[in-house]
Amino acid sequence: MPHLELFLTSHALWWVCLVALLAGLAHGLTGFGFPMISTPVVALFTDVKTAVLVTLFPNLVVNAVSIFKGGNWRHSLGRHWAIAGYVVIGTVAGTQFVLIAPPEPLKLLLAAMIVVYLRQDTFRRIDWSKIAAHPQVAGLGFGLLAGFLSGAVNVSVPPLLIYFTSLGLGSAAMTQILNLCFLVGKVTQAATFGGAGEISVAAGMATVPVIAAALGGVLVGNYFQTRMKPELYRGIIRKVLWAMALLLIFQAGFMIVN
Repeated sequence: MPHLELFLTSHALWWVCLVALLAGLAHGLTGFGFPMISTPVVALFTDVKTAVLVTLFPNLVVNAVSIFKGGNWRHSLGRHWAIAGYVVIGTVAGTQFVLIAPPEPLKLLLAAMIVVYLRQDTFRRIDWSKIAAHPQVAGLGFGLLAGFLSGAVNVSVPPLLIYFTSLGLGSAAMTQILNLCFLVGKVTQAATFGGAGEISVAAGMATVPVIAAALGGVLVGNYFQTRMKPELYRGIIRKVLWAMALLLIFQAGFMIVN
């Protein structure tokens, strides 16, 4: 894709690396969240499709590393691997959607998913007991929705958190299955974009510095994870996400009006 290659080989590459570093730091501190930070920040300076493409390979690498962190991952993923399969199907649909959708609705959808993530406490008050009563059917629905959101705007966390929290999954196991879902979503997204001619070898090579920055951020985040109070870094991340959501809404509204 010429536009993506030009974007990655221009001066924009350096601030994308900075964004990847900070998003990796947040990911290292919390265990997930790289796309939640990187995609909206990049999308503020370009369209959502380009933001998704720019962060695609860094996302893939970060999620691959995160899956194996913590040990005993085979046991943790054994019961819920099917959700990742549903995510694959949904991701194909979401990626096709991002290829044809106008930029304004995508920015609004991205902002909406950030707000849903930030308002988790509100959604937890809803009675989700039917999920535990019918985990297979619920898993299909939530997995497909998460996959669609992953393909369209790189944010699949909200429906997955609702589903796995309702099942009472532990934090370590949840982090691992979330990262598995993210990983298979990114692999599927890359294959779908590649099939549509949206990714070239040159564009992939141009993301190497972004990948390095993201991994550096993850390592730093992992180091400080046990040395910082969770309330401190979670509070900072929440403020950043609220700012990104509001800016995306304002930007999309301005684009629609004009």
